[in-house]
Amino acid sequence: MEPEAESIYSLIPRPQPAVIKPGRYRSKHPGTINARQFVMGVKQAREHATFGLPGGQLAEPPAKFLKSHQKEPLLPTPGPPHHERMLRKSSVPSRTEKPQMGLVSQKNFVTANAIENILAKPKVHDTSERLYILKPDFGEVPAYLQRNREQIQQERQQAVTMAPSSEMSMQEREELVGQLKEKWAVVNEAYQKLPFSLDTPTKKRRKEELEKQLGQLEKDIKLLSRGDRLLVVDD
Repeated sequence: MEPEAESIYSLIPRPQPAVIKPGRYRSKHPGTINARQFVMGVKQAREHATFGLPGGQLAEPPAKFLKSHQKEPLLPTPGPPHHERMLRKSSVPSRTEKPQMGLVSQKNFVTANAIENILAKPKVHDTSERLYILKPDFGEVPAYLQRNREQIQQERQQAVTMAPSSEMSMQEREELVGQLKEKWAVVNEAYQKLPFSLDTPTKKRRKEELEKQLGQLEKDIKLLSRGDRLLVVDD
């Protein structure tokens, strides 16, 4: 849509349309009413206050309203129970009735118990699965352990035969012994610095580790100091 072109005639003031107001509201009821008519109108309004139809007949008049517990069922007046046959407990013995005394059984329970045990059949227990000593392979080494043992021996022989080895010289032995002694001195110094009271698990564990290291170092030093022939396997 094209915009309206500008014109000088648009500057001329245009007349405004007149506003037509609606007519004033007037009630259909008369504006004048006396006291009697007012009371009668209120009475009619009260008669239809219980949702009754205008001009209809109410089921119950407004004065007869529902009261508390009116719709509850009425129970009969309680009275004594009427049973055709009442269960009664046995009567208490009177003072004149005397209990029977001196009733003793003639049965010898010791002899009867002995006879029952003598004549009873012994219980049969199935011991076929529990007698392991009767099995033909009892006491023999299992086959899988023999196979594992033979396999370990073969691997050791192959490692000894295939790995190149050389004899350790005296100079190498002395150098190794010196290094072990230096390490022993370091571990011993740490062991001497331990506190006297080992009141925590950490201190006890530290002492056990140092004692284990000292014992292993002493064994290695003693082994190298004996002068036995030592073979060094090259990796």
